[in-house]
Amino acid sequence: MKKICTKGYKISSPDRKALEHYMVKTPTKWCEDAVKGMVNKAIKNIMKVWFPVYKAKQSGNISADYAVIIPAIISMPEFKPFNYKTPAIPTPCRKEVANEEIWPSGFDLEDYEEKALRAFYEDPEEMMMYFISNKICRRKEAMIKGEEQKLFKDKTVTNIPSCQDDMINMICAKPGYKNAAELEALSE
Repeated sequence: MKKICTKGYKISSPDRKALEHYMVKTPTKWCEDAVKGMVNKAIKNIMKVWFPVYKAKQSGNISADYAVIIPAIISMPEFKPFNYKTPAIPTPCRKEVANEEIWPSGFDLEDYEEKALRAFYEDPEEMMMYFISNKICRRKEAMIKGEEQKLFKDKTVTNIPSCQDDMINMICAKPGYKNAAELEALSE
């Protein structure tokens, strides 16, 4: 077993609220699924490009186990890593301190999964930071955009915060507010 993203990642309370406004799963579960998606993408691309080369060099039967195939492909002399670069990492707009750890000890991967990630992404840890930071930024923006017009129409609202965190806290403090998980629980 190998670990990636061992430095962890911290979010603020408004970050969590914005994520939970749209997601039924927890931010931690979303991150675990994102890592699985990264692994699947890496394996799929390695297999698509390099498996035919690997297969052509073999005589007899080939293992159908990724734990065997991926390291074998990566160890071929002609193998070239993809070095998929991380886009610029957005910084979530925060007023409140990010003090809640959502992946305190990183993610456990099988050896071949970690090798696949490192062969596909230039920096898998940085890519994961990009995914969660981008998700937080987009969810905060979408939450505010979606709720702003409702607040303008609400005659009981006299002021609207200019800060994202304050706006999110205001939205979530409204009587009757429910996040995605709470709404789903009501519909069951």
